Amino acid sequence: MSTIFNNRDIRRLFTALGIATIFLLLAGQLIAFSLSSSARSVLYTRDTELAGALLDKGLPAEEVADVFTRDLTASEGEAGSALLTRAGYTPDTPAAYLSFLSAFRYSSMLSLFSYGLLFTLCVTVLCVLYFRAQQRTITRAETQLKRFMGGNTSARLESDADGSLYKLFADINSLATSLTAHLDTEKKAKSFLKDTLSDISHQLKTPLAALKMYNEILQEDGADPEVLARFTDKVNDSLNRMETLIQNLLKITRLDAGAITLRPVLRPVQAMMEDLSHSFETRARREQKALRFSGSPAARLLYDPDWLTEAVSNLIKNALDHTSTGGWIAVGWDESAAVTRITVQDNGSGIHPEDIHHIFKRFYRSRFSQDTQGAGLGLPLALAITEAHKGTLSVESSPGQGALFTMTFLKMTKL
Repeated sequence: MSTIFNNRDIRRLFTALGIATIFLLLAGQLIAFSLSSSARSVLYTRDTELAGALLDKGLPAEEVADVFTRDLTASEGEAGSALLTRAGYTPDTPAAYLSFLSAFRYSSMLSLFSYGLLFTLCVTVLCVLYFRAQQRTITRAETQLKRFMGGNTSARLESDADGSLYKLFADINSLATSLTAHLDTEKKAKSFLKDTLSDISHQLKTPLAALKMYNEILQEDGADPEVLARFTDKVNDSLNRMETLIQNLLKITRLDAGAITLRPVLRPVQAMMEDLSHSFETRARREQKALRFSGSPAARLLYDPDWLTEAVSNLIKNALDHTSTGGWIAVGWDESAAVTRITVQDNGSGIHPEDIHHIFKRFYRSRFSQDTQGAGLGLPLALAITEAHKGTLSVESSPGQGALFTMTFLKMTKL
């Protein structure tokens, strides 16, 4: 019951009905007083007629007046009843034979009918006003819903008042907000897909064109062993570049879609670094670059070995790509009471200030970069993997002064 009266419009309706009831009760009292006065008038008129008739029969005036002004006894009432019964006047005598009673009944019925009509009219008017207000509210809500369905995602229903109807409107507004957020997400996803497809097309265009050119050269001069060897290597490089691009795209897309479940285990960071040292040892030696690994053997981290190795590997590849012959790359790790850090530092070309805030964007290529082979996916993939491990990835760099990438992971403790 209390929930019904939470509705502002219903409270107003019952308040109006209460006021109307008080008014009608007062009107009923006035009608009852009017009927009482009418009955008194009718009885007085009847008594005067009876008194006149008795005077015409020769009864003394004093006796007639005494009969109508004093309290009659029960025996007198019984005697009178017996007399009138013998004369044919009983309680069942039709009112049509009693003109004074017929007139009183008519006036009473007219008064009661007027009262009932007034009561019905008041209730009807109040109900009409209530339902008109409800209909206006529903019409406004319908208009807002049509605006929302027509594309105006900012349209909302009025939901500031109390009551179940406005609570329903508030729930609809929440649903509209959720749908708007979903639509925004869908638009962003479509925009991202469009941009990604465009970038993929652009990234694949170069190696595909190169492969086509190499194939034409091999078809024409493939008989020459020197040409065959040189362009076979070029074909292999282009295929490796395409494979790396596609693999990175698949990995980063799966991370975005939540299609990958990390399987973190608590293990020493040094175990991962030993694997990375073996992986990059040959390339560093071939490019005449010093690759150093150093850190605390006791440092431990809760991580997925495959994926975090991928992230650190991309940072090392990026450092090797931007470090000249004779340069160095230092990979370090340490832990404190609160965090575990992994750093990858080099003394390479560094990052221009214009690019420092964009290097983690997918397919971003700096106009200052000398690297013509990268696809711009390694650093974004490293960032996505780091964040999947609830960590952060930051960079410090200046042009010509190398770069320092820092992965920071909070050490989760039980409170």
